[in-house]
Amino acid sequence: MAEDLFATPLFHVMLIFTRLGFAFMLLPGFGAAYVTPRVRLAFAFPFALVITPLVGPMLPPEPDSGTALVMLLVGEVLIGTFLALVVHLLQAALHLGGTAIGFAGGLMNAQAFDPTSAQHGALVLTFLMMVGLVLMFALNLHHLIIRALVDSYALFPPGVLPPLGDFVSYSTDVLVRSFRVGWQLAAPMVLFSIVYYVSMGIMARLMPQMNVFFVGLPLIIMLGLGLLFLTLPAVMLVYLSYFEEGLNSFISF
Repeated sequence: MAEDLFATPLFHVMLIFTRLGFAFMLLPGFGAAYVTPRVRLAFAFPFALVITPLVGPMLPPEPDSGTALVMLLVGEVLIGTFLALVVHLLQAALHLGGTAIGFAGGLMNAQAFDPTSAQHGALVLTFLMMVGLVLMFALNLHHLIIRALVDSYALFPPGVLPPLGDFVSYSTDVLVRSFRVGWQLAAPMVLFSIVYYVSMGIMARLMPQMNVFFVGLPLIIMLGLGLLFLTLPAVMLVYLSYFEEGLNSFISF
């Protein structure tokens, strides 16, 4: 392995580093706001060194002209960005589900700092995204991300024009599936919200003297929190299964 590494042309190492570098700059977790760009690239470079001997036969020779070199690098940048975008689109299912859960359970008013994006957001959404990210690393799903990056050289060989039309079509399909899965994650809370507000409306008709907003708002927050923690294991199980299935589409078994 060491002999293969020392015999690898520097051009091939930098070519692979281009794709991996852009992917690690944008991937969830690896590309979080609290991880500096220098650390992300420093994390990607050893992977480029290790992967180069494995995918060496798929790599093109060093081009003779500067124009061909620029086109080759642009193709690698597009592929690395596309792979990171797909992972973000898979993660969008949890983001949509968390947003729907927050609105349905009356939990969107509490704000908290989100360290992954360095912005303030709803506490329940930040909590769900952080739990999803922690479980991704705890269950070694980030290994699937790295393996998908390696196997992407069989799907998208360097030197071949990236299929931009297929990229757009696949990204659209992933976004549609994430939208469906997001609402599936939020379905228990949404159904609870419908039943709760219908019940409050009936109570307001039966007891006009009762202040529905004064009674209803604290009650839905308390019940929403209870239902959230009751359904949290099932929500994360469905999300992580969907996340793993989406990554497996890039892996050649």
